[in-house]
Amino acid sequence: MQQLRITLVAIVTILFILKVNWSLVKAQNSLSVEIEKCAQIKQQIFEEVKTFSPLVHGAEEIKITIDNCKPYAPLIVGGSPASPKEFPHIARLGNKKKDGSTEWFCGGTLISEKFVLTAAHCFTSNRGEVNIVRLGELDFDRESDDARPEDFTVQRNIQHKDYSSATIYNDIGLVELQRSVSFDAYKHPACLPTTSGDEFQKLVAIGWGSTRFADADSKKLLKVTLNRFGIDRCQRLTESADVDQLPRGVENRLQICAGSNENKDTCSGDSGGPLLAYHPDYPCMYTVVGITSFGIGCGTPDQPGIYTRVYNYIDWIRNTIWE
Repeated sequence: MQQLRITLVAIVTILFILKVNWSLVKAQNSLSVEIEKCAQIKQQIFEEVKTFSPLVHGAEEIKITIDNCKPYAPLIVGGSPASPKEFPHIARLGNKKKDGSTEWFCGGTLISEKFVLTAAHCFTSNRGEVNIVRLGELDFDRESDDARPEDFTVQRNIQHKDYSSATIYNDIGLVELQRSVSFDAYKHPACLPTTSGDEFQKLVAIGWGSTRFADADSKKLLKVTLNRFGIDRCQRLTESADVDQLPRGVENRLQICAGSNENKDTCSGDSGGPLLAYHPDYPCMYTVVGITSFGIGCGTPDQPGIYTRVYNYIDWIRNTIWE
């Protein structure tokens, strides 16, 4: 009997180990989709194959791959203007009226040929339904800048099933475009995260939002470098502000806090836009680790903005856009 009990314990232990290992393998295989998609975009946009014919008769042509993937140096409240082609994944979301005029009010991130990542609360705006997306824009007031703006009609807006407008948890959504985007240096996707993002201390936020509280939106695309705040510090700061939309406080699994000890921040109009990290392998590309969700005022030093943590929703994103 004792021997049987030992054998059963051994079998259960082995099964548990196999289950854990299978889960790890499954997770790694799942993330390989994001890794592969990112690598494909980098190759398509930044790698150039040149062919040379040797002077020797009958010799095969020589093919050389030139890698044009160069890093950007980022120097939105306290922000500075973005450079041409620096953020080719940035999207502007708006409502096109029957008279042909458009009101732009949210940001987003292109993540595939037909999908833009944004905040779910952008779908409940009192400015109207999100029915148009602009890609490739830089300065809304200039036509002579180095940009290639293009508008896309929206096919449908997809709000995460667990989002409620009463809170800012699960504040994530997807915009499906009616037609596919033709990728080039001005318009191509950001990479999706394969980690939580907690390994990044410096993050970059971008958008056309206000540069001061209650001001009009910026016409120029702005960028700002922010610091990631640890969860304990973030909880203390948000609790002192008594935020009704966070009845459970900041949830580290679902959200990221980022801010600055200077007056640098995202603001009204930046909602739905990306919180970015430099891609660890491709210096010319960014990984979207967060979505601009909520802020307490604008540009208050040491007061963090709240960003939806994209990594927590990778399965939902994958199942929606690729399967």
